[in-house]
Amino acid sequence: MKAALLFGKRDVRIVELERPKIADNEILVRLLACGICGTDLEKYEGDFITPPVLGHEVVGVIEEIGQKVEGLEKGSRVFVHHHVPCRVCYYCLRGDFTLCDQFSKVNLDPCGLSEYFRVPSQIIERKGVFKLSNNIDTERATFIEPLACCIRAVNKISPQIGDKIAIYGSGPAGLLLLMLLTRIYGTDVAAIDINDLRLDKAEKIGAALTINPTRRDISNTIKAWSNDRGVDIAIVATSSTEATKQAIKTLRKGGKLCLFGSPKKGAEIPLDLSYIFINEIKIIPTYSTTEYEIYQAISLLEKGIIAPEHMITHRFRLEQSVDALEITRRGDAIKTIIKAS
Repeated sequence: MKAALLFGKRDVRIVELERPKIADNEILVRLLACGICGTDLEKYEGDFITPPVLGHEVVGVIEEIGQKVEGLEKGSRVFVHHHVPCRVCYYCLRGDFTLCDQFSKVNLDPCGLSEYFRVPSQIIERKGVFKLSNNIDTERATFIEPLACCIRAVNKISPQIGDKIAIYGSGPAGLLLLMLLTRIYGTDVAAIDINDLRLDKAEKIGAALTINPTRRDISNTIKAWSNDRGVDIAIVATSSTEATKQAIKTLRKGGKLCLFGSPKKGAEIPLDLSYIFINEIKIIPTYSTTEYEIYQAISLLEKGIIAPEHMITHRFRLEQSVDALEITRRGDAIKTIIKAS
């Protein structure tokens, strides 16, 4: 079988591997489609803080099933979450599931960008495999994981109806956040990006304001848009440290800064703590997602309340995974997916 494996910075190779063998409490999934994510790009670039395994927005069909597996059937179309918490440690018992020491220690074998992948028993036992209904087609289902990550972020920042929110970065995650905030919460959203292709998509989706910082001053534009107060919430949906610095400047007093995009390892910014203190700025990081938000994402996608497949601009075959990563890295795509056929 073919698999796209990471060997170093911008060194992804399509290799031939034996099909993984499963134990009695595991399943083997045949890939149907997988989205390319921002964290995949960071791993491709060598700037990652999560395990260097590609592909986690996976949809597939159960090809083989272990004798001890219950509740799943061969031939079922499924979404598989690549990380699951232990549910019994200090952090899990307090609801901080993504901080569990076991969370990122399980993954798909050999990766999500593979014709077949083995799903470890921990993922199955902890309900990380979701059977999909006919109400959600395969391409839409590739958005389950990124949408769930966005739902977790929105749940953490608790937006209010009528809030003014700035999203820094209009990639797939930024656009999903835009959909959630405008369609579920009725907020006014400003989309900020240096890529006009993405800003055009943001405007069509419902952004009240779009800003390309290479042509317009962010601070003055946001100030005028927000009645001289600043935005209630700023979400950084990019790894850019410059975006984070700018986001802090555009917040109102008492505003919330949400760190959504994964920063590069060792990334630092200067921080005026007296400014953070006296203006009571709240900093809220949000990493990954859990089964709770995945259920919410599937519900929204099944009902068509969120229908993001129009964001897909490029489709590639598994053996073209490097091309998919490159076109996404260059910013020539909005959402890229890998399809098995």
